[in-house]
Amino acid sequence: MSLFASLFGSTYQNAGSLTSPSGWLMQIIGGGKTNSGVAVSEHTALRLTPVYACVNRISNPLAWFPLRIYRTRPAGGKEAVLPGNGPGQHPFASRIGVRPNDLMSSRTVRKTTQGHALLWGNGYGEIERNGRGQAVGLYPLLPDRTGPVRRDGEHWYETTIDGRRHRLDPDNVIHIMDQSQDGYVGMSQIALHREAVALGIATETFGGKFFANDAKSGGFLLHPGRLGPQAHQNLTRPGGEKERSSESPASRLESQGGLENAHRVKVLEEGMKFVQTTIPPEDAQFLGTREFQIAEIARIFDVPLILLQSHEKTTSWGSGIEQLMIGFIRQTVGPWVDAWEQELNWKLFTEEEKEQGFYVKFNVNALLRGDMKTRAEFYNKIFAVGGFSPNRILQLEDEDPIGPEGDEHFVPANMVTLKRATDPNYQPNGSPGAANRAPDPEEEEADERAERDAE
Repeated sequence: MSLFASLFGSTYQNAGSLTSPSGWLMQIIGGGKTNSGVAVSEHTALRLTPVYACVNRISNPLAWFPLRIYRTRPAGGKEAVLPGNGPGQHPFASRIGVRPNDLMSSRTVRKTTQGHALLWGNGYGEIERNGRGQAVGLYPLLPDRTGPVRRDGEHWYETTIDGRRHRLDPDNVIHIMDQSQDGYVGMSQIALHREAVALGIATETFGGKFFANDAKSGGFLLHPGRLGPQAHQNLTRPGGEKERSSESPASRLESQGGLENAHRVKVLEEGMKFVQTTIPPEDAQFLGTREFQIAEIARIFDVPLILLQSHEKTTSWGSGIEQLMIGFIRQTVGPWVDAWEQELNWKLFTEEEKEQGFYVKFNVNALLRGDMKTRAEFYNKIFAVGGFSPNRILQLEDEDPIGPEGDEHFVPANMVTLKRATDPNYQPNGSPGAANRAPDPEEEEADERAERDAE
């Protein structure tokens, strides 16, 4: 077994996460810091505002969409499942979209798990079941302490809780992931693009130190000779630490460089004079770099810049914002919704419940629907062809139904089916020869309905 496998307890090398055991090893052997000198992990990356905003923008819809359990009708269509233990009922129906466990709301469980999937590449949740094997609870698991295991032909999950390792049945673990190399473990977006994240953190740190130094650039103390013993004792290193006499000039210069000492005064030798740095931050394109890194982070998570409150070189705000939001839901959020639905529908229900047609579904229509005028036009058109009943329209608008009569579907009285329109013997009422035609029961019923509507 490899070193990665022995550390992780599996044959899957979870090297995609910076805070997994393999991530710790990577940092020990020198992979922790990036080229910009900043160490990046899933935890530190979240402190960068574009990363936090991207995770928030994607997780919020997943946590906000109504989530319910449905059942397919034998005659077609679907019906919402009621809570209970009777036929056609489910004990988790009232809790999945409100309170999946006693400690957390449905929003908290979904947003936490989705955030894990966006940062670590893997979001895990344990399914709690009753004695009949039915799901009655859902709990998120820490992604850096949980992972799949495959050994001797068996497959399961392991997680660490309170320092103890636990083995979990794979049917009881929800695993949400996106990109993967082996299909078992997702790749961490932060681990894949840590250089881009590190540059964003570095520019933010650089700017903070610049303003901490009275918004002035640093400089050098130049001396033509060498520092004497007394000068060595009088000098202090950055932070107030006394300089060690055993250090060489080269090592002293190196210790004063880097991001940690940005904008500080650099000491060269004795008999010095101060020489100010001549490259101001604007010449180093500091602001441009920061703006570019926002776009880089947005590309990693596939989030439009306008949703990160970045208006750089964009004209999407205004008349196109509705289409942009619809595109964001379909392109970015939609695949995650599909990942959730596939995983929940496969693992949440027993085989008997699957045969009965139980399934879960996110209602994304609330966010995809347009403004009032657009919705009214859509409802009017779909109602005119008998597609929606009045109660169906009221349901989509979260309004109360008007009673059983609201379930009727209506069509215009002056319209006929395509079959009748192509029948050479068909003559509509009022046309020559119509009086000699036998009355059609369906037409008479349609005419009577139209007369009642007119009254």
